[in-house]
Amino acid sequence: MTGVYIHIPLCFAKCDYCAFYSEPVGQGAGAVRRALVDGLLREMDARLDGKERVGADTVYFGGGTPSLLEPDQVDRILGVLRERLDIAAGAEITLEMNPRDLSAERLEAYRDAGVNRAVLGVQTLSERLHRIIGRSCPPCTGRELDIFFGVPGITHCADLIAGIPSQRDDELIHDIDTIAGYGAAHLSVYLLTIEHGTPLWRRMSIDDKAESLQKRHFEAARARLRGLGYDHYEISNYARTGFESRHNMKYWRFEPYYGFGPGAHSFVDGERYFNPMTLPGYIGPTQLPHVKDDRGPGSVTAEYIMTGLRLLRGISLGEMERRLGVTLPGEVMERIRKAVEEGSLVLEERDGDNLIRLSERGVIFSDSVIFSIVEHLL
Repeated sequence: MTGVYIHIPLCFAKCDYCAFYSEPVGQGAGAVRRALVDGLLREMDARLDGKERVGADTVYFGGGTPSLLEPDQVDRILGVLRERLDIAAGAEITLEMNPRDLSAERLEAYRDAGVNRAVLGVQTLSERLHRIIGRSCPPCTGRELDIFFGVPGITHCADLIAGIPSQRDDELIHDIDTIAGYGAAHLSVYLLTIEHGTPLWRRMSIDDKAESLQKRHFEAARARLRGLGYDHYEISNYARTGFESRHNMKYWRFEPYYGFGPGAHSFVDGERYFNPMTLPGYIGPTQLPHVKDDRGPGSVTAEYIMTGLRLLRGISLGEMERRLGVTLPGEVMERIRKAVEEGSLVLEERDGDNLIRLSERGVIFSDSVIFSIVEHLL
């Protein structure tokens, strides 16, 4: 089955560390979000009209700040999707939320519209660290956590940021223990990335001291969450058994998904497409461009390895070759064996197939390990 990604590129104010495409709308969100929803419905009708109905088992509202949409607007979008696609019973329908937008009534209305999984962007509970990274909304407090985790009938998830310069180990563990203590089914712990061109990049850099902090925090978060009973199933993601993100698994497993909204990407019938429009253009025209993202066999193979190795269970090289219709170049296999010798990768030979996954050490240095393997393909 396919997945569906709905991109909501709106935010109240841009955070200093954010490099994702979004437009800050402040108090004037009402008219813009109405126009955005109209554009989304128009795009869904245009792209799905006349197509054979396919099954979908995940819908993900990402951004930006999807919780700027009113619940009835989320309901309209899901209604059109149900008209155009066969949304499976028990489909995972996820909405990212900002603590600024949180109320019990609002979350209950999202649930009643069909949302059954919510991700709260906590990032850090520390007001001091909020200021350091330039988080645009006030820190999440016990009041917001009580509201969020107190609404039944929904899977509660949260995002945290680790490895923030000057962040103490006890501050990170406090955040993890607090969120886990509320019964979160899923926790994402992302190491702070300083993206080129962001306000944070203009005033901060990652030096050797910061890299050492990030390594320590990655190991500390992994140990704590495993000790609390969470499964570390993807580099930055931890879940209670059965609560892994089914939608995000589609990206890592190279499975199909539709993407709607300005800047959204799709992977349909083995081909990648994207909508190159920014918000001002998207909400205006009657025609919406949908551009094919052409990639050579080497780039596709590299992407398969790069995304698949994010899962701690790794990938089957034989399955990859069958699905992509390629033969893995000998040089790439040599690089894989070198990573195994260095202790960064685990290679298992089973029934004539090669299975590879990151080692405990390799997970910590995943970016450089994976790049060393696929560099020849790029």
